Amino acid sequence: MSDTYLVIGGGGFIGRHLVTQLANSGANVRVLDLIEKPDDFPDKIDWITGSMLDPNMLAQAMRGRDIVFHLAALAHLGIPQTHRYERVNTDGTRAVIKAAKTHNVRHLLITSTEVILRDWREALNAALRVSDTLPDISAMAGPYCRSKLKAEIMAREAMLSGQPISLLYPTVPIGPGDFNLTAPTAMIRQFLKKPPPAALDCRLNLVAVEDIAKAHILAAQQPAGQKYMLGGEDIDLSELLAWLAPFTSKTLPKRNVPYGLAALTAHIARVGAKITGRAPLASLEGVRLARRKVDIDNSQTLSALGWQVGPSKDAVKKAAIWLKETGLL
Repeated sequence: MSDTYLVIGGGGFIGRHLVTQLANSGANVRVLDLIEKPDDFPDKIDWITGSMLDPNMLAQAMRGRDIVFHLAALAHLGIPQTHRYERVNTDGTRAVIKAAKTHNVRHLLITSTEVILRDWREALNAALRVSDTLPDISAMAGPYCRSKLKAEIMAREAMLSGQPISLLYPTVPIGPGDFNLTAPTAMIRQFLKKPPPAALDCRLNLVAVEDIAKAHILAAQQPAGQKYMLGGEDIDLSELLAWLAPFTSKTLPKRNVPYGLAALTAHIARVGAKITGRAPLASLEGVRLARRKVDIDNSQTLSALGWQVGPSKDAVKKAAIWLKETGLL
């Protein structure tokens, strides 16, 4: 690959897989991330430790880059200091879009999320597509979703003005390497380590994190101005629990928690989180999102990119093994 790349948030879950795949292909890769360069990353990566909210640091990272991937985000749900979502997810995206324009980046790829594409209260059976009309801010399930929708609106406005931007919408990334323990990995860890007696019935769209990274690389080689749904396999929670059963001696939940009870419990936990300053195990925003039972239509992405998605069961197995090997269980 002759292009030069910048991965903002390259130390995160999706980011570390994207950076590794790019580096292994021989690409010229630079990373901007808050963390120091991990020991297991290839030596040839140009690593800048800093914040995208620092204009000088962001300018240094952008300089001389052809293609920029923006994956930096605050994704943990239920954080009591809700202003941080807006600061990182909304203001951060605004800064990246402005810097990419200033430095004449040929293609800026912004990683969004599929949860902003539909009102969480809707009971529509139609599959979710990137062509769906963007909902109003009042339709968002909580502060994380609102911050991501605001960033999305800015990105779409920049696209309409002619800036070369593409948008990607991962569903639920699963696999090894999630040192930040984002919601999907934290959920798997909880079921394996200390499973609850009952769980909220939900429908999940799981996709291997390695496949998400590959889709980013494929999308970067396409013309800008596109939207890609990065979805995998739609499964019910009961199926996920069956896949996890071989990796734990604990009894996994067989009973369902009614949505109303789950929401009430999350409300109470939110009050406690404001006192302790720590995010609750189950956030109200997460419970609201789990209430949605919607299938994902990724046919456009499969066709446009020639993208292939591996079995979700294999991704879950890799995640469980990684959690055990890293001592996180």
